[in-house]
Amino acid sequence: MGHNISAIIGRQCTIKKLAGTWINAQVIELPQKFAMVFLTNAFLEDIEELYDICDACCCPELDGFTTIAEQLLQEYSFHTRLAYIETDYFGGVGTQGGVLYENAHMMIEPRSGEGTINLLLRELGVSCVRDKDEFDSLNLGNYRHMQDF
Repeated sequence: MGHNISAIIGRQCTIKKLAGTWINAQVIELPQKFAMVFLTNAFLEDIEELYDICDACCCPELDGFTTIAEQLLQEYSFHTRLAYIETDYFGGVGTQGGVLYENAHMMIEPRSGEGTINLLLRELGVSCVRDKDEFDSLNLGNYRHMQDF
């Protein structure tokens, strides 16, 4: 079974504000008062059309971290932290990566590799529940593909 997502995660109030502007942005509420919004093609196209910008990849470490994702993180990270995460797994083999912003600045540079998402979630303030890591504490394993939402 695969896992392939590209999303911005933060506190519910911030993600609701970010997504509230866009028709094709759907807020997914997560435990511990966190939420995420998938960076679907429809969502990114809405932003491209309104701002007449080209959405291009802006770092070699991350496949889906584009100029639009960077712009959203900068704009909505004032007085809070936001993480961009991406996964690309199939049959237990693949990659994960992300970046963390706070106050419009990159706090954790783009990185990939095992444990990256848990590190970013820990820096967001996610607490581990029982014998779960941060990823599983937010039930992110339930969201395997963006087209499902």
